[in-house]
Amino acid sequence: MSQQCAFFLAEQGTPGVIVESGPTKRIFEAPSDERTADYVHGRFG
Repeated sequence: MSQQCAFFLAEQGTPGVIVESGPTKRIFEAPSDERTADYVHGRFG
């Protein structure tokens, strides 16, 4: 279990970046970035 987490994303041909970071519960239950929400809900990855 963690209290904090981060979502990293590397798109083809670009270096990876931190898309979003913060409390684990918020990242998984109410992400503020659409790309994080897509990943958490299994829409890509």
